[in-house]
Formats: sequence, C-alpha cells, structure tokens
Amino acid sequence: MANIDGSHVTTDVIVIGGGVAGASCAAALASAGLDVVIIERETAFRDRVRGEGIHPWGMLEVGRLGLLDVLRAAGAHELPRWTTYYDRAIGDAFRWDDDRPDRPSEWTIYHPRLQAALLDHAEAAGARLLRPARVTAFQPGTTPRLTVATPDGTVEVSTRLVVGADGRASATRGWIGAASLADSTHHAIGGCLLDGVAADDTSSHMAMFEGGFVLIFPQGGGRARAYVICGVERAEGLRGRANIGAFIQQCADALPAGAVPLLDIRAVGPLAFYPNANTWADRIAGDSVVLVGDAAGANDPSLGQGLSICFRDARELRNALLGDADWSIAVQQYAQRRSAYFAVLCEHARWVMRLTTETGPEADARRALVGRARQADPDAGGFGSIIGQGPDGLIADAAARRHFFGEDLDELPA
Repeated sequence: MANIDGSHVTTDVIVIGGGVAGASCAAALASAGLDVVIIERETAFRDRVRGEGIHPWGMLEVGRLGLLDVLRAAGAHELPRWTTYYDRAIGDAFRWDDDRPDRPSEWTIYHPRLQAALLDHAEAAGARLLRPARVTAFQPGTTPRLTVATPDGTVEVSTRLVVGADGRASATRGWIGAASLADSTHHAIGGCLLDGVAADDTSSHMAMFEGGFVLIFPQGGGRARAYVICGVERAEGLRGRANIGAFIQQCADALPAGAVPLLDIRAVGPLAFYPNANTWADRIAGDSVVLVGDAAGANDPSLGQGLSICFRDARELRNALLGDADWSIAVQQYAQRRSAYFAVLCEHARWVMRLTTETGPEADARRALVGRARQADPDAGGFGSIIGQGPDGLIADAAARRHFFGEDLDELPA
C-alpha cells in the first residue's frame, strides 16, 4: 500500500515500475539524497520465467551500486565455474577467477525474490512507494504531472523527471513519442524452474545440441532454472504445461548421460517460451522522461544480459543526474551512453545466435571457419569475453563482425 499522505505530491523523480531496473534506479537516486516516488502495479511479484543469471560484468555493476549485500540476503547463489558440453561430454570448463582474480563470478537468483528485495531496499533508502498503483493520466512539460490511481484514491504527482521502467511493453515510451522496434524472430527461448536437479551447483551449465543449447543455473538445494534455446519449430513441441516432460527430456538429452535423473525432477514454476528478438525504443529520453531497463531496450534473452543491463542503466542514470545540474543535458548524456553499449550487446547476440541455432551445410561451414578463427584469436577481438568483461571498449561494426566470423582470416598475420 502507499506510504504517501495527501492527494498531491511533489518529488524530484518518479519511477514507473518497481522491478529490477526501476527499484535499482530508485534506490541509487534516493541514496544520493533525491526525493523519489515509485509506482508499482503488482501487489506481489510472481514467477514469469525471466532471466536469473547475472554475468560477471553485471556483478561489477551490482557492487558499484552497493547492492551486493542486498542480493546475498535475498538468496543470490554464486556460480564460480562455467561448464560447456558438446556431444554430451565436457568440452570446456573454467573458473571465472582463473584469468581475472579481481573479477566476480556468475551469480543467479530467483527473479521474484530479487525484485522484492530491491524494492524493499529502495524504500529503506528513502524512496516512497505507491503500490498497487497505475498511472491514469500524464501531463508533459518541464514539470510533468501524473495522475495515479491507488486503492486509497487518486494521487497527483508533480516531478522534475519521470523514469520509465515499465518493461518491454512500456506505456512510458509513448509519452516521448518513441516507437517500439524489434528484430525479426530468429529462434525461441524457453525456461522453467525445476526441483531435484542433480547438476553441480557450483557451476553454470551450457549444453550444446544440433540447432540450439541448454542453460542450467543451479540455485542451490537441487533447485535450478533451466532454459532451452532452439528453433521456433522445435519450441512448439516443448512449450506449455503439457510439455514439461518433453522440456526436461530435452535438457537431459543435451547433458552427459545420467547427469539429470528424470524421475527425480519436477517443475515448480511455469514453462514458457518467448521469441528471441532484441527489442528497443527508437528514442529513450525527452520531455523530462527517460527510459531504463527493458523499457529502453531488451537484449535477446538467449544471452542472459538483461539483469546486467538493468544494473548498468541504474548506475549510468544516477551518475548522469548527479553529475550535471541541468537534467535535460544529463538524460541526453545517459541516453547516448546507453544506446552505445546496448547496440554492442544486441549485435553480439545476433552473431552468436547465428552460430548456435542455425543448421545445415552453410551453418556448419560458418562454424568451422569460426573454429579456425578462434585458434588465431581466442577472444574474437574482445567479443569472446563479453559475458565476463561487458561491452565497454567494443565497437560492433562491420570489421568486428568479419573478425568474429573469421572472414578476415587471410588478412591476419601468420
């Protein structure tokens, strides 16, 4: 319920959406001394099959926001190792700290618990919460005014800045005249929360199969979130409650024999598949409104960059607002930086998914060429370590693409 008294409120920032991006932004800004109001529609967060892996570069952002203890208290589980399987046998296995002891590992956390913990933290930092609540009217201007419906009545909120953190289907985009864009569907990703998973819970698991791969992120105690990334046709036979057995079988078939004892596994959450496409707004700032998280743009979920992007957005927006008294300039600076690193992550996702989900002689030849290229440059010009290091310093231009796919092999020194 709301902790705001009166029918009119004036605040520095109003955040639309109390999920990961919104709550992280609200906590960062409230901790810096700004007055923040959060509007959240849901009375309680529920499992909707979302990303639960936070890559090492994302965990750096968690630390920079001062949120590591919040995640630990909410049950975040560290996965210091990453294991990849080819043909049902271990192909690659490494520890994240082998090369960079100063860098964190992969972590995973149950998404609804993460959302709740971050929202509680934002309130503890001083943010005021309207929940359940929804915006029924928006009046633009240098001091935007919103009409908000709550169970206790209508509240009018005036603010210096609106932060739209209301997800892929963002209504806030429309307030700045932003169009919603998306790649065409190339493949699908499905996920389900499982109990009784016997996989090593100190490692993330990536198991390749013809036309896709399986990801398993153990959360401890035999619980794990499992994902299947595959072509759209295969996904049709795996989606929905009636096909949970087929989904689990697909996971087991990609792993070493006996690694996942099927009789002991049960689903403890919904099974859902989604199209892979990168989605984004064609502009993310204007008229005292700025977008963060999936409202600004969502990376192909197959690469699991979503949570890391949310934390990066929160830090970038906080730093921009605190660094320039003219917030119209600050939000444009944030928008430029956000668009740059998001574009790198989207393009990398397009490249990787061509390699991992396409089949046929042409796709096989492409993978063979990439294999030769990795012998010459294992890090693919920096894109090979993007999961650990993040997008900084990378430019996803035509030259980088050619290098990633090994199309410049004849130009490299012997």
